[in-house]
Amino acid sequence: MKIAHLTAEKVPALWFPLVKKFYQAYYPSGKPNKADPIWVFKDEGRIVSAVRLKQFPSYQLLTAMITLPELQGQGIGSRLLQSIAPALSTLDCYCFAYSHLTHFYQGNGFVTIEINDLPHELRQRFIAYTSQGRQLIPMEYIGPTKNKKAPVV
Repeated sequence: MKIAHLTAEKVPALWFPLVKKFYQAYYPSGKPNKADPIWVFKDEGRIVSAVRLKQFPSYQLLTAMITLPELQGQGIGSRLLQSIAPALSTLDCYCFAYSHLTHFYQGNGFVTIEINDLPHELRQRFIAYTSQGRQLIPMEYIGPTKNKKAPVV
């Protein structure tokens, strides 16, 4: 597959059953929601990568990012994030990165932040998720061209 020909598409309502099936097969905890923008890459009619932007009144949470397992490590996820940079920049955007994926997100415009830098509702969610044993790192999107904040060590 040629990554260069992939174009990010915002999922229209008609595609929702396909996206739901994709998440059920490859990321069951991803739980797509019709109310939130979901962006995908398709190759020859099949979804190969997807990401959801959960909307809040004054910010958004990048969540449920997945690429087909057999295509991971080829730059598809990075290309998807780069392709939706305008959507990531419309509101402050955060993500809870699994600790082993922190480098991936740092390479795509996110910086590590302190838990207390999260909006209140996200901070509560983050605390709940990590108390369940999930190894997560709070991150914020600053984009590729903004001055990078020093990562929290």
